[in-house]
Amino acid sequence: MQPLRFILQAIDADYGHPAFATMFVVERPDELRALIGMDAKADPDFEMHDCLEPHEVVAVNRHFGLGFDPRGRQTYLTKRTGRSEPPYLVHTGYELVLMLEGRKPFTRMGSEFYPPHRHYDEDQFDRYVAQGALHKEVQLEPFDEPLHYVDGRVFEGFRTVYYTLKGEEWRIPAWKLVSEASRKSGWNESFERLEGMLLGYEEWQNDWWYNDIRRRNSRWGALSLYLAVTEAELAAIEDAGYRALPLRSKSLKLLSSMSEEDDDAVRSLLTDVESVAVVRFSAKAGRFLKELANEPQVTLHTLAGERVKDLNRLIVSDIEVVLRRGS
Repeated sequence: MQPLRFILQAIDADYGHPAFATMFVVERPDELRALIGMDAKADPDFEMHDCLEPHEVVAVNRHFGLGFDPRGRQTYLTKRTGRSEPPYLVHTGYELVLMLEGRKPFTRMGSEFYPPHRHYDEDQFDRYVAQGALHKEVQLEPFDEPLHYVDGRVFEGFRTVYYTLKGEEWRIPAWKLVSEASRKSGWNESFERLEGMLLGYEEWQNDWWYNDIRRRNSRWGALSLYLAVTEAELAAIEDAGYRALPLRSKSLKLLSSMSEEDDDAVRSLLTDVESVAVVRFSAKAGRFLKELANEPQVTLHTLAGERVKDLNRLIVSDIEVVLRRGS
């Protein structure tokens, strides 16, 4: 496995955001798994945010030569992903404190499966709802039939929680209108900008965000997929005008992303000695997740070779080389 970057975060007890953090590189990720008892089957790609016990923080510090001292705060471990950092504070993880400071008028939490019927820091938000500082609304969207997973989990639908400052409640129905309209026509730049405005981002921040989306060649309603290919497959892609993948007998390992490219995850695809490069392309997100993905919630998908033709029908962009072995 390729080296990965991780972040240790000390969490503010009152507001739930990181008080401070440190980043470190792990050359052999399985060593980190062993230190904190992480289940490789439950989280093969280190996608979860793990809450560490004090003795685990000590073990990580000792093993990797860190000097991280949470000073009694709860500590979370998360994998570092992405390349570029916006030149402003992204609200994610700081929603509560920004709202209490009056810098953020509206946030939505969740849009996740239920049960459970709580998002991860709902108790912290609810303290300020009870004090009258925030307005709260809960939206449940039940499935026609419960969703049953092979591990025994059963989900009944989606649960979303909305919070606004007092006097800003109008933003909730406004967001619901944006969401409903996007279901009819598909997400686009206008909806993206409206979302940013409703969430309280400034105009220049929305401009930067959209320009970064264009820089990453992201497409609305599409999913970025990454695939390791051989020299022969690369030549076949070129022969097809960079618009289709060649048929193959062995299965495909596809890495999916809706946002920033994860350098470490992309490099990890080059484990097969025959692979010489990683290519990226966009596919219709809804149909891929419904028809071809292993599970909608995971980022690494295994696709049978005979289904390449089905995948090709969903490709909506040119296929481009983003990484070559040795680069």
